[in-house]
Amino acid sequence: MSLARLALAFLATVPTVVLATAPAQWPLTGAVGPTTTTAAKRAVICNVLNYGGAIGSADIGPAILEAFTDCVLPAATATLYLPAGSYSMETWVTLNGANHWAFQMDGVITRTSTTGGHMIIIENATDFEMFSSTSAGAIQGDGYLCRNAGPRLLRTITCTNFSVHDIILVDSPEFHLIVQEGSNGEFYNLAIRGTNLGGSDGIDISGTNHWVHDVEVTNRDECVTVKNPATAFLIERIWCNQSGGSAIGSLADGTTISNIIYRNIYTNGGNQMFMIKSNLGSGYVENVLFQNFIGRGTAYGLDVNQYWESTPGTGAGVLLSNITFQNWDAEIVSDTRAPVQFICADGAPCQGMVLSNVNMYVESGTAVNYCESAYGTGSCLKASGTTSYAVITSTVTLPAGYTNPPTLAGDLASGFATDSSIPIPTIPSTYYPGLPQISPLAKNL
Repeated sequence: MSLARLALAFLATVPTVVLATAPAQWPLTGAVGPTTTTAAKRAVICNVLNYGGAIGSADIGPAILEAFTDCVLPAATATLYLPAGSYSMETWVTLNGANHWAFQMDGVITRTSTTGGHMIIIENATDFEMFSSTSAGAIQGDGYLCRNAGPRLLRTITCTNFSVHDIILVDSPEFHLIVQEGSNGEFYNLAIRGTNLGGSDGIDISGTNHWVHDVEVTNRDECVTVKNPATAFLIERIWCNQSGGSAIGSLADGTTISNIIYRNIYTNGGNQMFMIKSNLGSGYVENVLFQNFIGRGTAYGLDVNQYWESTPGTGAGVLLSNITFQNWDAEIVSDTRAPVQFICADGAPCQGMVLSNVNMYVESGTAVNYCESAYGTGSCLKASGTTSYAVITSTVTLPAGYTNPPTLAGDLASGFATDSSIPIPTIPSTYYPGLPQISPLAKNL
């Protein structure tokens, strides 16, 4: 069949996905996402079934790579198309260098090799979009068969003006989605299901001017975590549903992180609501706002720990400054862990830590917060200074009449076992109690 006829058949059956744009607000420095519409990228359709692939294929990897090399790369604009259906994959692919293209992944790809690396890498793409038009396309890692001994699922490397949305990532042997630097990215309408074990990171993201929203993560490690370097990130309406919790770090030497907002973050169960973690090191984290956090049943609440058990840096410590925590509400399950702790580097005391309307309690009613070498307002923070100081504490008591924060209907009671298959979920339409999703699911457009 000719490319023209393929395109006509494709367009007749696939809904249009609109071009996404960023909200015009700080900290984003400009528009995010693709610069041309999904419809424009359908000028050429590169269907993997026409490049050696087949539904039920034992290895769809070579067909994806051939469709990309022979069809996407030569075209001015194109869509690499994986139709609905089930596919196995044992050959990993790196799709490097194309501009003005989309990867429409409507099928379900299941890992069948234990080779390390990444199942799919998108590298140096400009004006790019990876999505499922049915909001049901997925990568099933079946990590229970090779726990911490196989590939990561998806990685983007130094891409510009791009998006990943309406796909599902399940049970990676290692991490699920890594965004390695790049700029002007948007990541939304994602469901990530990992196992109840460390090394199962949901989203690890670095770069410049990225917007992450409407994401659900289940695992026992990072939920949505900022990595170095990073500037101008807006991360909102995140549902850490039995997850390790979100974080900044781990940080070491040469840290440059600034102008970050996390807001409307809901954490059900798991390790902590949020953590900033490092071990000595150098550089800075500055101008950060953590706003509207709800937590239920987490082991820790707000945990700033600059003596975290990670490989130590060579500097005296990463300087944390001008960081505000506003409107936090949670009841922590552990009676022996601090709802709030700032354990800052003695060689680089924290400056300008602000707690505003932070209500963090424990089930037993009385808890102790810890502060070390940390300055600001609220809890046990010292008001001002530049020198280190030993741990001091403050006591918080559950007030009479306190009611637990609201929930979401899909809250999980526990995480997923490490030794059995994790089912592919449906992408939800709500990620924070009382707020609608920002962008409609592709299947509803």
